[in-house]
Amino acid sequence: MRDTNFVLSPQHVHVLGISPDLLSRRCATRAVVACGSVFLLVLFLRTQGISLSFSFVVVFIVGAPLAAWTMTISQLRKMATKLQRDMDLAVAVFLDLINVLLAGGAGVETAMIAAAGAGDGWGFEQLRTAMARAQSSRRSYWEALRETGEAFGIESLEEVANSVQLAGEHGARIRQSLAAKAASLRIRNLARIEHEAEQRTERMGIPVVLLFIGFILLVGYPAFAGTVAAL
Repeated sequence: MRDTNFVLSPQHVHVLGISPDLLSRRCATRAVVACGSVFLLVLFLRTQGISLSFSFVVVFIVGAPLAAWTMTISQLRKMATKLQRDMDLAVAVFLDLINVLLAGGAGVETAMIAAAGAGDGWGFEQLRTAMARAQSSRRSYWEALRETGEAFGIESLEEVANSVQLAGEHGARIRQSLAAKAASLRIRNLARIEHEAEQRTERMGIPVVLLFIGFILLVGYPAFAGTVAAL
C-alpha cells in the first residue's frame, strides 16, 4: 500500500491501530454519505424549481465522495504523523533517562525498563510494549525496539537500535553512543518544531492581510463611488 492521496502507508495504519478493512469501510461510509447528501440536495433544488445541468450534477455526485475519501485519508494521515512525531520526542527523553540511570550504576536492561516505565503517553506505551514482547520471546530489547521503529515508521528508534548494536559489537561504550544519539534527536526535533512554528506564523499573516484589504475597500469604496458618480 503506497502512501498517496487516496491510501495510507502500512506504517500509518499500524500507528493508528486500525485494520485496513476497517479503514476502507470508514472511508467508504463517508463517501456514500457525501454522495447521498449531494443527491438529496439536488432533489431539494428540483422541488424548489431550480434545475441544474446534467454535467453539473454528475460532477458533484462523483466529486463529493472523492473529496470525502481524500479528506478522511488526510485527517488520518495527520493523526498518524502527529503520533510519529510524539514518538520521536519520547525516544529522545527515553535515551536521556537511560543515560541518567546508567550513570547511577544501573545495568543496560534495568535502565531501559526503568526509563520506559518513567514516562507516559502513546510513545512510552509502545516502548513498554516492545520490551515486554522482547522479554516474553527472550530476545534483545534493542532488536524489539528496532522492529517497533520499522513497523511504526519511526526512523529515530531504528537508528538508536542500530547504533547500540554497533557499539556492542565493536566494544564501544553504550552511554556515549546513546548520549550522542539523544543530542542529535533533540536538535532535529527542535529544528522541526521551529519550522512548524514559522509555517503557522506565515499562515496567520494571511487573514491579517485579507482583513486589511477588506478595510481598505470598505473605507475607499464610498469615495470611489462618489468620484465615479460625479463624472
